[in-house]
Amino acid sequence: MSKSRHPGARRVPHSHEEEDAFLAKVLAISTWARFNTEALVLAGVILALFIAGGFYYWNFTQDRDQTTLTQLEVIHNTITLGAREDAKALLRTFLEQFGASPHAREGVLLLARLNLETNAAPVAVSILEDESLSLRTPLGLQAGFLLARAYEETGRWSDAEDTYLRIADRAPLGFQIRDALNSAAQSRMRQLDIVGAVELYERILETFEEDDPGRGIFEMRLAEVREIVSD
Repeated sequence: MSKSRHPGARRVPHSHEEEDAFLAKVLAISTWARFNTEALVLAGVILALFIAGGFYYWNFTQDRDQTTLTQLEVIHNTITLGAREDAKALLRTFLEQFGASPHAREGVLLLARLNLETNAAPVAVSILEDESLSLRTPLGLQAGFLLARAYEETGRWSDAEDTYLRIADRAPLGFQIRDALNSAAQSRMRQLDIVGAVELYERILETFEEDDPGRGIFEMRLAEVREIVSD
């Protein structure tokens, strides 16, 4: 009669087999490393250079950002002192040196605004038209409004209207949308497109709640424009 195995008994793992397999893997790795020493050394050197390069680039960008901020502060102080032409020259030099930096867009906007404020709107238009404006960012919205104003100063009312309407389609905040639509309506008035201006004022009113006190001024403007149409 054969003896039955106790229910709690477990099969003892082949520990010797596992140790042999582990030693075989270690031996294989050791052998590969011995015949590929040069490759390992080269990989180590490349990794070290990569880490050192990353650290250098981080230090470089930190230093560059601090330098650009310092330069912009100097330019702002120059504007505060009323030396706008000097500020323009400083900004042109700044953009030549740091045109690829994250703060370059701020310098572009500042240079365009200075030209607009010193009766050089065509220069401001040229500066801003060369920029790829993303109207979904705060700086992009500022640039868009600035470009539209520059178009107005040069009598390019249709271009100003188109720019304001693009801003209205992309601006995230209600007051930004209303400002853009209001300016676009005025551009249409300049082009004697009265019916088109009425449409924009109606669109502005749609951005308000019925009980919003801010509706009043635009309701008055809409009524005035409608009177022109009826006449």
